[in-house]
Amino acid sequence: MIASPRSRAPLAALLALACATPSGESPPAPDTGAGADTAAVSPPAPDRSEPPRRPGTLSWEDLTVRMVGESGPNAGLRIDVTTLHPEALRLAGDDVRAYFEDLEKRTAEAIAGEERRATPFLVGFTGFEKEVSFDPTRLRLRSEGSTHYPRTIVPASPAFDRRLVGLYETVYAVYLFEPDIDLLATLEFRYDDLSTGSRWRRVVEEIERAKTRDLGERRRKEEP
Repeated sequence: MIASPRSRAPLAALLALACATPSGESPPAPDTGAGADTAAVSPPAPDRSEPPRRPGTLSWEDLTVRMVGESGPNAGLRIDVTTLHPEALRLAGDDVRAYFEDLEKRTAEAIAGEERRATPFLVGFTGFEKEVSFDPTRLRLRSEGSTHYPRTIVPASPAFDRRLVGLYETVYAVYLFEPDIDLLATLEFRYDDLSTGSRWRRVVEEIERAKTRDLGERRRKEEP
């Protein structure tokens, strides 16, 4: 599995999030892992008829922030960024957790040992027009006033390297950022003029609520 960031402090507090203005620096050319032997990724479709999830579980959507292009050159493009942090995956629903853990394992097998300490995110590009192009290297992460570009991009969908998505088509890749990014700090993903804004706050809050429910459930089970 991909190793977690150097900082393993539990997700026990929520810091205020703010949108920082990106710098004018140019991104380094990441390794796109074109030769990686990874299987196609497709998120499990939620069954709306199921009863409410048990305490301590998170859905795919709970762990994801989204940005959508509504005009200009990125019109019709949707980008979803999902955390693959071990603490978040531990609190995910059984099917989601198993799915992401398997993805992490296959990604770890395709990268060098040093990159396994990186901070991983699953990024999906979806098209809402007949053909929408995208450049995977233009996605960047803003954290505490600094801009981070992916060190490595590992395609998880066979068609990812086409850099083109059709109507309702989604392709995925695992993005590996610096290993010491604090997931409780200011996090904002950007792609050209698109931004996730302050929506990362919701992800952290969902994780905190799941942790509280999980702890309460375990304590109840331990009671005589």
